[in-house]
Amino acid sequence: MAVRSLGFRTDLMIRQLAGSSVSDLGDHLVVRTPSNPAYHWGNFILVLAEAADAARWLAAFRAAHPDARHVAIGLDVAEVDEGLRGAYAGLVLELDVSQVLAAPSLNASSLSAPPRQIECRALATDDEWAQMLEVTLVTHEITDPVEVEFATRKQAELRRLVADGHGAWFGAFVDGRVCGSLGVLTDGSGLGRYQSVETHPSFRRRGLARAMITTAGEHMRREFGVTELVIVADPEYHAISLYRSVGFAPVEIQVQVGLLSD
Repeated sequence: MAVRSLGFRTDLMIRQLAGSSVSDLGDHLVVRTPSNPAYHWGNFILVLAEAADAARWLAAFRAAHPDARHVAIGLDVAEVDEGLRGAYAGLVLELDVSQVLAAPSLNASSLSAPPRQIECRALATDDEWAQMLEVTLVTHEITDPVEVEFATRKQAELRRLVADGHGAWFGAFVDGRVCGSLGVLTDGSGLGRYQSVETHPSFRRRGLARAMITTAGEHMRREFGVTELVIVADPEYHAISLYRSVGFAPVEIQVQVGLLSD
């Protein structure tokens, strides 16, 4: 079955580039990433029909991922009503609704050079990738060894994708140190999906995110032939106003289901 959601289509694009398996069972897809079993959205199901049948889809997730300690169910729906929320709440699950934004290119006025103290360029060395991982751990306050291992595996996957020519990963450097990073990945179809926009807490509100987003977007348009840039954001988080200011426009919602205790 065809996937409607641009958010999930680009998620699946990246999972397939990374080597995850995607099985089409007709009314839902099963995605598996054996190399990183703790990765919730690398091991999930995507529901393509009858989204409100919560008990059925929870059982389908358990059958597809019997050893998972998480629940990750994507719903390919255009809107969310109280009935849909209630169906999952009854199973101690909650719906997370994100905003999907897209742009054919970014505003010309946003493509000016970054502030003088910020150098924005692709990560190039082992040390720079290590610094990028440090930013991730600090940004998300990750200290638990299991979560550190997950983040390390996820970064290794991203680095492989870049090395294989599926996009680029940019750092914002201040005094020669990586203080922020993000990536954009593509399968050559014209779609480019932003990943993991992160700024070290000590360097926020200095223009790092804007510099990275615009530099990466122009690079992907010029070097990879990307004609539609896609980014997904929390509609309640302040970053969404930045994305709008550089030219992104809301196109749809993306709905994910997880455990209330997550």
